[in-house]
Amino acid sequence: MAESAGEVREVLYEERRHASMPFSSDCLPLSLQQSNGADKGGFLSFLSARGVSQLKEKWIRFKNPKKMRKPLSLFISPRGERVAVAAGNQVTILRKEDDYQEPCGIFTNSSLVLYACGAWSESHDILGIVDDADVIYFIKANGEEITRITKRHLKISSTVIGLLAENDSEVQQSFFFTVLTSDGAFHHVEISQESSASIFPVNKSGLALKRQFPQNVFCFDYYPELSLLVVVGSITASGKSESCYISLWRKHQNLVLELIASTQFKGLYFERKGYAGHLAYPKVSISPKGDYIAALDMNGCLHIFKLDKETYSVTNFAFQGRTNSDGPLNACTDILVDIVDFTWWSDHVLTLAKQSGFVAMLDIVSGLKLIENEPVYSMPVLGRVQKFEGHIFLLEGFSSEDRFDSSNSNRRTDDLHHGEQTPEDRSNQPDISRMRWNLVSLSERSVPEMYKILIGNSKHQAALEFSDRYQLDRDEVLKSQWLCSNQGIKDLNTFLSNIKDKVFVLSECVDKVGPSEEAVKALLAYGLQLTNFYKFSEQNNQKFGEIWDFRLARLQLLQFSDRLETFLGINMGRFSVQEYSKFRVMPIDESAIALAESGKIGALNLLFKRHPYSLAPFMLDILAAIPETIPVRTYVQLLPGRSPPRFFIREEDWVECDKMVGFISNLPENQDIDNQIRTEPIAKQLLGSFWPSTAELAFWYKHRARDIDSYSGLLDNCLSLVGFACQKGVNELKQFHEEISYLHQLVYANENDAEISTSMSLVAWEQLSEYEKFRTMLDGCREENVVESLWNKAIPFMQKRSRRVSLATQEQIADGHSQVERTRSESFLVRWLKEISLVNKLDVCLMVIEEGCRELQSSGFFKDEVEVVDCALQCLYLFTVTDRWSTMAAILSKLPHKQDSGIFIGNLDQRCKVAEGHIEAGSLLAFYQVPKPMSYFLEAHSDEKGVKQIIRLILSKFIRQRPGRSDNEWADLWHDMQCLHEEAFPFLDLEYLLTEFCGGLLKAEKFSLARSYLKGTSSVALATEKAENLVIQAAREFFFSASSLAGSEIWKAKDCLNLFPSSRNVKAEANFIDALTVKLPNLGVTLLPMQFQQIKDPMEIIKMTIRNKAEAYLHVDELIEVAKLLGLSSLDEISGVQEAIAREAAGTGDLQLAYDLCLVLAKRGYGIIWDLCAAIARGPSLENLDTSSRKQLLGFALSHCDKESIGELLHEWKDLDMQVQCETLMTLTGIDCPSFSVQGSSVFSLPDYSIQDIVDRKNSSVLVKGSSSADKRSHLNSIKNILSLVGKSPVVHGTDWELLLQENGKILSFAAVQLPWLLELTRKPEHRKKFTSGMIPGKQYVSVRTQVVITILSWLARNDFAPRDDLIASLVKSIIEPPVTEEEDVIGCSFLLNLVDAFSGVELIEEQLKTRENYLETCSIKNVRTTYSTLHNTGVDCEGAVQRRELLFRKFKEKNNAGTRVYSCS
Repeated sequence: MAESAGEVREVLYEERRHASMPFSSDCLPLSLQQSNGADKGGFLSFLSARGVSQLKEKWIRFKNPKKMRKPLSLFISPRGERVAVAAGNQVTILRKEDDYQEPCGIFTNSSLVLYACGAWSESHDILGIVDDADVIYFIKANGEEITRITKRHLKISSTVIGLLAENDSEVQQSFFFTVLTSDGAFHHVEISQESSASIFPVNKSGLALKRQFPQNVFCFDYYPELSLLVVVGSITASGKSESCYISLWRKHQNLVLELIASTQFKGLYFERKGYAGHLAYPKVSISPKGDYIAALDMNGCLHIFKLDKETYSVTNFAFQGRTNSDGPLNACTDILVDIVDFTWWSDHVLTLAKQSGFVAMLDIVSGLKLIENEPVYSMPVLGRVQKFEGHIFLLEGFSSEDRFDSSNSNRRTDDLHHGEQTPEDRSNQPDISRMRWNLVSLSERSVPEMYKILIGNSKHQAALEFSDRYQLDRDEVLKSQWLCSNQGIKDLNTFLSNIKDKVFVLSECVDKVGPSEEAVKALLAYGLQLTNFYKFSEQNNQKFGEIWDFRLARLQLLQFSDRLETFLGINMGRFSVQEYSKFRVMPIDESAIALAESGKIGALNLLFKRHPYSLAPFMLDILAAIPETIPVRTYVQLLPGRSPPRFFIREEDWVECDKMVGFISNLPENQDIDNQIRTEPIAKQLLGSFWPSTAELAFWYKHRARDIDSYSGLLDNCLSLVGFACQKGVNELKQFHEEISYLHQLVYANENDAEISTSMSLVAWEQLSEYEKFRTMLDGCREENVVESLWNKAIPFMQKRSRRVSLATQEQIADGHSQVERTRSESFLVRWLKEISLVNKLDVCLMVIEEGCRELQSSGFFKDEVEVVDCALQCLYLFTVTDRWSTMAAILSKLPHKQDSGIFIGNLDQRCKVAEGHIEAGSLLAFYQVPKPMSYFLEAHSDEKGVKQIIRLILSKFIRQRPGRSDNEWADLWHDMQCLHEEAFPFLDLEYLLTEFCGGLLKAEKFSLARSYLKGTSSVALATEKAENLVIQAAREFFFSASSLAGSEIWKAKDCLNLFPSSRNVKAEANFIDALTVKLPNLGVTLLPMQFQQIKDPMEIIKMTIRNKAEAYLHVDELIEVAKLLGLSSLDEISGVQEAIAREAAGTGDLQLAYDLCLVLAKRGYGIIWDLCAAIARGPSLENLDTSSRKQLLGFALSHCDKESIGELLHEWKDLDMQVQCETLMTLTGIDCPSFSVQGSSVFSLPDYSIQDIVDRKNSSVLVKGSSSADKRSHLNSIKNILSLVGKSPVVHGTDWELLLQENGKILSFAAVQLPWLLELTRKPEHRKKFTSGMIPGKQYVSVRTQVVITILSWLARNDFAPRDDLIASLVKSIIEPPVTEEEDVIGCSFLLNLVDAFSGVELIEEQLKTRENYLETCSIKNVRTTYSTLHNTGVDCEGAVQRRELLFRKFKEKNNAGTRVYSCS
């Protein structure tokens, strides 16, 4: 803090310490790390590379004044947002956001340089700095280098003396810096974001003369508000004189400087040769408002000038220094000397850093020093924030070996002389590598702000003095002292009691907890004393206001006081600040639950006594939190009863009245506050007498008992808890107590009943029904102890708890899932006996029934004799064992006898007799090793099939276990079977039993004994047919079990069949055996009986026989006979045998036999053989296989073939029909085997081929083999000529005649063999008059020539060849030749429609008109002419033959009104 007296404004500031970092070991140039003696080395020292460098530096210094090198520099942005500390070649950047504590960027130069000057572009966060080698660096705030510029880039030889930043634009993509050189020139540098630089040198024509600008510039400052540049320099180039000039320049928009003022003064601004005792670095600075200029020379002398901003004149400022004692001082010898650095605090206040380390503030107007106790810093460097007054930064450097207190008051001035030393102590310069720098800020503060700072820094005494000086409220200091104190009794009396703010004091009494019990009580007592002034009275009858807050605070104090007493009681007088602080604000129920969970019963009891009304609503939850393992007797006094106990609480305070209760009731709900203000008297009035109801208590006790058992398994605690509840008047729990006692008796059974004990939980026990509890009491009982368990536990429980279930009602089991329906009421014991019967505990049942029947009336086991008998019968039929028939009989024997009582009423007597019979039947089944339980006999009548299976199983085991049994044993078996029928299976037919018995005899080979039983017995007779079937079945079993055809089983089968030698069925079976053993082997097939049995279809055997031996198929009759013996006797089956023979014959090449069989099957209509019939019809010639037979077979095949074969068979049918036509014409005309000749060659005939062979040929090469190539070509040409006479070129095939003939042998053969003689027949006139049966519908007879033409036309149409018009015309002529009918004319007209040249048809009709003489014939031909013309005119649009036929049919129908059939060759 700084202060002044009188009329001068006091300066108050806050000192804040920021970042502190060490110098890097390699951050300083070598010249600063060596002693000064290096500069005085001899000539030899300059011979090394290092010496050459120093020699060059010497030469530069000789031409230019030596540039001062500062190891520490401070660069502050205009608004103080960024601060850069340059320590050697390292730049550390700090930011305001974190109070300049941590670096946001560090830039380290690779060269060992020092930085001379720099400037911030704050809008872009860019720092520009210049090192002592005149290299300019541009660095981002994060320490990243953007670019660097050297003098070579600037194209200058002058020294860079300064750097200015333009801080106007905030949106441009580039930023600007201005470089000032020692010749007074500005260089505008534009830096883009792409790290490129543009340099714009200034045109210096604006300078009047170069000598106007100082030859040597020592320091400068720039005032941006007025664009003023102040420069301190010398006129002479050498700069040896101590006379310097301070000049004022105006910078214009074009960066041209204008000299506006200059004045001379004396000061040392250059380094004298041989003198190294300079104190400061040259510095000049303009005041914040531009009224003054201060310049510091190297001797540490500060020069002050007055700047007139109106006339822009600079004059020496007459400074008259004085002290507070009004004594004058010499301005140059006292205050303004021995200064190492300075900066402006405000426009007329300077901050001076003295050589001694003191930092002073000087008002240059009044001449007063504004700081009495001046702070001390080591090697201080000063800098200010340009935009704000009263805000400066101070950079100090000190050795890390020194120990400095952060407070300036403890520093020693004799340790701070690390500035510029005199020549005597230069050799003692400290080690730079062990130096550190520290950044400090000094900021102006107002009186209130300074007061808060002092208090915040806990400088209480200074704050008290400050408050007294400025008449401030001392309460704030006292509050801080109280808050920072131990808050004991002494602190209460010293600080808190002197605070005037009663609200604060009361809040501290309420909120704070002292370090000891006495301190806590003192605080609470002091708070209660304060609130005594707010009692209820007529004057203090406000409904709202601060007074109610004090009353609420009093309730809190009372509550905390009560809690303190309780806490001390709980902890046996031991006090803990942390535990009490937590306890007093914690809800009382949570504290009680915590004590209960920890098992602190005594503390819990104390808590209930001191806070009964607060804990009453939570009493049951608290008691439930007590660990289940703690004995109930230890906290029995806490257990609630039917009525609440009497509570005792402290005397009520004046604030715990009805008015306060009403006020609290209207407060908003706040759980934290409610816990602190609801004292016991308040809780009593708010809650009243709260106590749970009897139902709630009963529910809680049950739930608590279940929890104890579930979590600990201590059933003793459960029993004690419920017992104490009953003693406290909760009588609703007596039955529950009884339930627990039963479970306790089971769980803690004695050693003899260890197997009966159980580990069932109480919850599971409750969920059991009454019967299930009864059953649980008897679980694990054996025959030795079941009677004792019944007498001791189960029977008494049953007599007390048993309830009867009426007819058609249901008993709901406690688990809510299963339901048991009863058809009549039954006791627990009966149900239990039935259940153990299901698990076959016969001995236990025997013991219980025997004990129950011993003293039936007095034992209480059963209700009466009827119940015990019925129960015994039900148990017998519930047993599933099959080897305890004697025990079952013993149970029946223990029942009351008929003569002893009259209980056998209704059907009980009958049921007992039936049960005895079932026991006897069961023993018989067990004897024959087919055991069945008793229950089986009750349902046997519904499973007659199963019973029959049992009879067969008995017989099978009887035969298999010991073969060769005697006749007496078989007789005993028959007797036992009759007994089973009588006692257990009366629904079976005795005839069935005899049948099965006889079958068993036959299987056992007892044929003689079987013969007598097959005839019947005295009790039952067997039908002859059934007896025969038995014999046949037995014989088959013997036969099919034979391993060979010579085995003994074959003879056993025959012997078995000999029992009925005269029976027809038996004979058939004998013939079957004979066929398999004799006939099949004769045909070459040896088939074992087992193999025959595996073949499902006997036809497979026939096929096997046919294929097994060569020429076996020739024995047709034998094969058919064997097939009949094997069962293939129907007509279809016989046809199947013939089909197999026919296919085998065709496969072996015997086509004649195949043909004969196919004819038989075709006549029979056996369609399956169609494929073989078709193959034979298309096959080679056979005996009796003429064309008619072929057509018959092919027609049968067409009638029964599949869809895929129809087309192929139809083609075959057409070829065969053409063959028939040709053969008919040969027969009519007497033509022999056809032949043809080619002009110029020999006659070519086909004697080796039949007509069928010729028709079937597919390749023409076969027909002309053996001929030469020329002959083949001649033959083909001749055939082509013949074809061209009857048909047109086959363009529809997409080829010519030659290629078609080469590819299609059928066409070639017909054209070569048949077509020549057919054409020859059409030319012979004698054939025109020879008639045969008509091939044209409606015409009975036609000439041979006409038939020949029709044949040719049919062949052409079949092969898709278009006939020539003259061929069609010749056909028409033969049809319409007189005598002719009208129908024949219509037919001829229909053929004429196929002419390509319609005029030839007209000519033919006109010719007929001329030749006809009969009137009707002439009229008919005229009608034909008219119709033909009309049809031709109309049929132009017809696209095909179908449309032409429809058109022809319609026209003739219109003319003749009669239907006609129209034929076309198309």
